[in-house]
Amino acid sequence: MSRCRIDRSLIACCFALLLLLSGCQVDWATWGFGVDRQGFNPAESTIGPSNVAQLRHLWSVNVGADINTAPIVANDIDVQGTPTDIVYVGTDNGVFFAVSTAGQILWYRDLGSIQMDCPVTDKTRGISAPGVFDRQGNRVLVAGGNGFVYALDPATGAVLPGWPVKITADPTHEPVISAPTLFGDTFYVEIASYCDAIPYRGRVVGINTTTKQKTVFWVTGSKTGPLGGGIWGWGGASIDPVDGNLYVATGNAFSDPENAFYADHVVRLTRKLGVKASHAPGTLIVDDDFGSTPVLFQKSGCPPQFVTEQKNGYLYLYNRDAIGTGFHQRILIRPDGLFIGVPAYSPETQMVYVPNQGQPSGSPYTYGMLAFRLDAKCKLRLAWQTTAGNNGDIPSTPTIANGVVYYSDGFHGQIHAFDATTGAHLWASGPEVTGGILATPIVVNGQLFAGSYDNHLHSWGL
Repeated sequence: MSRCRIDRSLIACCFALLLLLSGCQVDWATWGFGVDRQGFNPAESTIGPSNVAQLRHLWSVNVGADINTAPIVANDIDVQGTPTDIVYVGTDNGVFFAVSTAGQILWYRDLGSIQMDCPVTDKTRGISAPGVFDRQGNRVLVAGGNGFVYALDPATGAVLPGWPVKITADPTHEPVISAPTLFGDTFYVEIASYCDAIPYRGRVVGINTTTKQKTVFWVTGSKTGPLGGGIWGWGGASIDPVDGNLYVATGNAFSDPENAFYADHVVRLTRKLGVKASHAPGTLIVDDDFGSTPVLFQKSGCPPQFVTEQKNGYLYLYNRDAIGTGFHQRILIRPDGLFIGVPAYSPETQMVYVPNQGQPSGSPYTYGMLAFRLDAKCKLRLAWQTTAGNNGDIPSTPTIANGVVYYSDGFHGQIHAFDATTGAHLWASGPEVTGGILATPIVVNGQLFAGSYDNHLHSWGL
């Protein structure tokens, strides 16, 4: 079947209907819920606009270090004969935890950490990217803080035979910050750095989960190319579930120009990591990274598209089959730059949700949450905007579930909920969290989960 005949919006609606009709609990198995990185959970039915204001803090679990990773959830894992729903999360000191959805630590495993050589307060970094639950393979895949990727037994945390797999010999300079992605038998892992501390070379590494053989896409051309080109976006590589193509947005190279090769580009890759299309919209500031991930979607009547953010302040909309001809639209959200984050998309409202970390003088866009709808020309138009959080805090990526949009407001340490259609502010978390929340909160099976810089994993429910 040719690509142009496939309406992904219809596929998404059918999938959502099947989940709702099943009435079953679902896994939140990967960052953004699906490989398209939309951040949309089509199966949530417990928490909605009418009752989200009743959310209360259920429990918190001390994991001993800051949490920079979004949680994932697997249901009905057999733990010593008892079906158990489990939340998995990694910490800055390199420990990966399995916690029941009732708040009990089931197991934990040290997957390594490093001492950074860049100027930050806490120089220890371990697990900076979320894991992936592979139900078919009955395993949790996660990048450790020591340059290796692990496959763990979901019930016990035991390392499975043939693992771990080495992805870098220099984890101090080449960590995994972005979320890995599993598609078919390939686990895709992205390399960036901490604080742009060289030497490092950004890349995507594809690991065949059966043979452990690796394929690599080098952002700066090869393993001997210019330094830099990290992949920074929290969602890592997004994947079109129809054809398996990957989409990445990359950072600057240490070269002249800084967008040499595929640095500061959006890139479409084959499943074997060959380049199919790419585009560099232009370097408007120094260090003009895409600190973002392409979010894939298709509104009915429009071509397949994606949105992503560049540090220079622009939100970009691309038609996925015409990347090489340039962006379809760009919107200046922050004239002062410093625009970092990942949007989200709801097939139900057909809106793109953009967290905005600040409102410089003269900008028409408030800090908080922005929502854009697609017009008859398949371009973005502002639907609503709602002020929330603190002006200047870096927010998390949004999560959308049952008509509600959630996000955390960064170091202010609160989670906010908005009506996905109207933008009405419906709820904010209370004083229970005493540290920043930078990782994406998730909403699944009637619970909200988030990790914080207060060393705790938190849960809210009705």
